[in-house]
Amino acid sequence: MKNNIKTLIKSPLFQGISQQDIESVLKCLGATEKKYKKNEVILLAGKKVDSVGVLVEGNAQITRDDAEGNRTILSELEKADLFAEAYVAASYAEIPVTVIATSDCRIVWIPFTRIVGTCTSSCEFHRILIQNMMRVIAIKNIFMNEKMRILSCKTTKEKLMTYLNDYSERVGKNKFKIPFSRSELADFLGVDRSAMSRELSKLRDAGYIRYNKNEFELL
Repeated sequence: MKNNIKTLIKSPLFQGISQQDIESVLKCLGATEKKYKKNEVILLAGKKVDSVGVLVEGNAQITRDDAEGNRTILSELEKADLFAEAYVAASYAEIPVTVIATSDCRIVWIPFTRIVGTCTSSCEFHRILIQNMMRVIAIKNIFMNEKMRILSCKTTKEKLMTYLNDYSERVGKNKFKIPFSRSELADFLGVDRSAMSRELSKLRDAGYIRYNKNEFELL
């Protein structure tokens, strides 16, 4: 677990806790580590989950399938990202999403009850962890509201430009690399890939953007 500390200190869950203290906090929380291969299912929709995950190596995606089997990418997980916390906190009997490893990855699992419960060792860090957890859930709620705004756009062009402008504002740059392949971006925006590719070409030809694979520049 020691080799994960430098990554965990970057996680919003451990904000305000020093690198020296994280190891003892992990022991107090009963944290465990598990490895997953690329394309392996980390969490499956319809199952119950009682721990939150922190991605310490690799990448993963949170997806949701509709009744017809169409996949929507809800979010991309990168190193130090926290996931499953909202469903655990809400005591969902079955989670409605699937989490899939998009590369070989390692995840630290932390029982939710150990985060919010009373510590038998009178650990001083539980108050910080609870505050951080509330902040994470609030920020992700804002993110989902932003995504709903994108999905509410009527045309593929509007969805693309809204997403790219929002991403540019988030990273503070006009030139950036998005975390999706072309097909994954189409799934995230809920549009047809071919139609999206045509719109990207039109936006480039009209002088709105430049792009190469998943690297974009707003002009």
